[in-house]
Amino acid sequence: MSKFRLHKIRQFIKIRIFYRIDRKILIYLIFVVISTVFWFLNKLNNEYNTIIEYPIRYTQLPKNKILVNELPQKLKLNVSAYGYDLIFYKISPAPFPIVLNLESFDANLESPKVSSFKLLTRYAREEITNQLPNNINVLDILPDTLVFQFDNLIDKKVPIKANLTLSFAPQCMQNGPVIFKPDSLLVSGPTSLIDTLQAIYTKPQSFSKLDKTLQRTIYLEEITNLRTEKKKVQATIPIAKFTEASFDVHIVPINVPDSLELITFPRSVRISGLVSLADYDIIKADDFRVQADYNNIVTLIGQKLPVQVIVAPSNVRNVTFFPPSVEFILEKKP
Repeated sequence: MSKFRLHKIRQFIKIRIFYRIDRKILIYLIFVVISTVFWFLNKLNNEYNTIIEYPIRYTQLPKNKILVNELPQKLKLNVSAYGYDLIFYKISPAPFPIVLNLESFDANLESPKVSSFKLLTRYAREEITNQLPNNINVLDILPDTLVFQFDNLIDKKVPIKANLTLSFAPQCMQNGPVIFKPDSLLVSGPTSLIDTLQAIYTKPQSFSKLDKTLQRTIYLEEITNLRTEKKKVQATIPIAKFTEASFDVHIVPINVPDSLELITFPRSVRISGLVSLADYDIIKADDFRVQADYNNIVTLIGQKLPVQVIVAPSNVRNVTFFPPSVEFILEKKP
């Protein structure tokens, strides 16, 4: 017999032996898996105690009050159930929240004298169990006490204020305050919050390169424990094109004794500012008032007398004037 044939016979014998061994291992593993499945199914028929978490929603809170403390959003339930039911709970989607109706436990929550309420969760065990899947029995509930703290609701009307960042196209500016519709809201909340509330602000928002009046719906900032009539308002941002205007305005001396006359050099100042094109023709020098106060002379030794712009039209922006101070002489009246 040739060496080649002997080699082939040895290879064949090895393959047969390994095949039989692999087959035995495979059959063994199959029986192990089947046994494990039957063992697991048998265990699922047993009853177990475990802790599960369930979301909770609180209903029928007193209408004339507001909740001022935070309540747990989930309850920990110590339950007893068969393995099948627990497995089903674990693989199911997020469960519907348990609904806890406060009126079921205290009918006097509307009373103005009631500011807090404690609920021992063991008294809610039956109501909670009825909302769980069948065959799940609640043994205990954590936390063992739910504390509700209330404050009486009061109303107040407050203005709406802008929290906006604006930038403008060249030669354009905001031409007046932002106009809201409505311009104020009736809000309800606890006394501690309402007493210090001065305004409702819009949510931060930015607008850039504005070149004409803009109208937008803008959402309001939400304040915890505060109820408002609306969540958003209409805002109008007036925009106009501006140009520079200049006016020569006479200086008016004030607080001068009757026996003296205060004469300034020069007798007027040059006022410059930005004016909208629509207002350019209606603004006059008489709309400004510039003063030099005689009382400031007491502190001056060889210095010029400062002047002040006391009155300027609201529709003139970035007001500047020159000179900021003037020379002067005092003369006795004849």
